[in-house]
Amino acid sequence: MDNNLVPEAKRSLLKETIITSLIIVLFSFTLFFLFYFPQFSKDASLLKVITYSKDKEITFYTNFFNYSLLAGGSITILYFLAFFFIKPSGIKQILNLKNIVCFSILALFGYLAYMVLAVLLQGFKVNYGVTALISGLLVGVYEYLIYKLYLENRTYSNFIFWEIFRFAIVGLVAAVFDFSFCFIFQFLIFKGSTEGYVTAIATTVGFIVGVTINYLMSTYMVYKNAKSNLSKSFKGVVIFLVLSAIGLGIGMGIQYLLYDYLYLNVGVSFLTYPVDFVIRTLIVMVYNYVSRKIIIYR
Repeated sequence: MDNNLVPEAKRSLLKETIITSLIIVLFSFTLFFLFYFPQFSKDASLLKVITYSKDKEITFYTNFFNYSLLAGGSITILYFLAFFFIKPSGIKQILNLKNIVCFSILALFGYLAYMVLAVLLQGFKVNYGVTALISGLLVGVYEYLIYKLYLENRTYSNFIFWEIFRFAIVGLVAAVFDFSFCFIFQFLIFKGSTEGYVTAIATTVGFIVGVTINYLMSTYMVYKNAKSNLSKSFKGVVIFLVLSAIGLGIGMGIQYLLYDYLYLNVGVSFLTYPVDFVIRTLIVMVYNYVSRKIIIYR
């Protein structure tokens, strides 16, 4: 792709970083104060329980969840408006239907991430204000990166940072679907059964869904500047599946080791299902990036 499609920043990186940081910090601390002062009712009827691993639960109150639902949506929109009108880099946005749709979808994932972070942190008894602050800071950084990715055309950038970030976004989207299907099979369909085959089935189903999304997004979003067209050929698809199958084997091995053996049998208490999923996802993501970069997307 022609690198002329990537506009040059009008402000220095230092100025852009300062402006962006001020926006994110201002909005995040606004959320902190909005959440710090309200006294949320702790009526038992409002209490919700989520089982996230065998015999492990987090609890949160629905009134806090509803408050976060509104705050998360508001902060996501406010971040976009601030970045759009202030233009930290000084670059005029490149608006077309494809960019707007892609940005909107990824912004929605940022909103969902805010909700997940808020529920998890509050479920583990983190202060309401601190929960809002941490969630706001992380989502703010994410929102600015996807803003640059699609509204400043960093999707066409050759810089390794943007390729890795594109890969991380694809990994995030695929991991959400992977985890959702793993969780559904492991804890809803098989009701948290500790039989070994359950982990194999849940991991495989998640893999099939995740790898399909990963292939499409990797080919048409991540490695846009690959000189080889191997990825779009039948041979490329087969190689992608083989490499992904190896990644699946690595992931299943890690999952068995951390969850089935160390957590369920040995009793290593912190290796709960979400923790194990994050560890195996990060390891497999590194393997996927390196193997695909070297073999397919040269």
